[in-house]
Amino acid sequence: MLPARALALAAALALTACAGGPPSPKPWAETAARELNLSISSFEVLGRRVTVTRSAGGVGPLPVVVYLPGIGQGSEAGQRWAAAWAKAGYAVLAVQPLEEDAAAWRSPLARAGEFRELGEVHYGDAMRSARLDALRRLLAAMQASPQAGGTALDWQRAAVAGYETGAQAALDLGSDAGTWLPRAVIAISPPPMAAAAATPPALLITSDTDGDALGLVKQPVDRRRAFDTLRPGVGWLLSPPGPSHAALSGTLAPDGWHAQDQHHGREAMGGQQRGGMGGGMGGGMNGGPAGGAPRGPRSGSATEAAQADLNEATRLSTAFLDAQLRGAAPPASAWLTPR
Repeated sequence: MLPARALALAAALALTACAGGPPSPKPWAETAARELNLSISSFEVLGRRVTVTRSAGGVGPLPVVVYLPGIGQGSEAGQRWAAAWAKAGYAVLAVQPLEEDAAAWRSPLARAGEFRELGEVHYGDAMRSARLDALRRLLAAMQASPQAGGTALDWQRAAVAGYETGAQAALDLGSDAGTWLPRAVIAISPPPMAAAAATPPALLITSDTDGDALGLVKQPVDRRRAFDTLRPGVGWLLSPPGPSHAALSGTLAPDGWHAQDQHHGREAMGGQQRGGMGGGMGGGMNGGPAGGAPRGPRSGSATEAAQADLNEATRLSTAFLDAQLRGAAPPASAWLTPR
């Protein structure tokens, strides 16, 4: 005979099954406000949407982190990184500089399944240059206004962070002589690229399972190239054990995709060890599941990415920001390798 606790658990599971699965996750803005005491707002600059995440009780002027999403992502991406930095007192301004990047998974190349060519286009010289030009203009426009989301900003204490193409742009901007320079850079899952000699203090974040379903990165260790080419004393490599490329995006799955994973999770998880370039959304290796627009190759399902443990990685990234922008002691961890 089952003990009472086991019976209660079985009954709860039965009720959940009858209800059609686990409840849908709360909208992120609601969770952020009620459980994390964060404020999320948005505004437009030069036709691009900027999402602002900050502590609801924060008193400005706040130091700034500009976050640049990856391929196929909009300004709402990277919530787990943004939440950690905002809770520590930073104003996180997320913006996708190019509409072409935001709409990548709706492009003709994505619909045709030509993901390697799509990656070559988005990481290629022409789009890389256009992205950097757009970012320069956006930053100048944002700095022209002393406030965002109702809070004063301190642009003298500012960093730029990014994921995938956003990491590439963050590193490019950090060495862009003659323009405004951030005091620090965080590059999450950057492509194989050399860092310029003038790059400011930089934290590169990657893992031993930080793969690439587009076929552009031969092995995860190749993502360390920018770190290996930084001048000594200004670079740190953060290598959390285990999280996939999708999980490192820090992006939460939109409402409804968790339930979708209940039906398509097995197929999606088949690509978990290979990694993906899609930023942690759901879907299999050959595009989105039935009934949805193609979303590109993924590393595991939306649920897998959302459940990955990034707590220590977000803590160390926050400590890096504190060291560079607030004069705090540099972080120390077995996961951190100094250059």
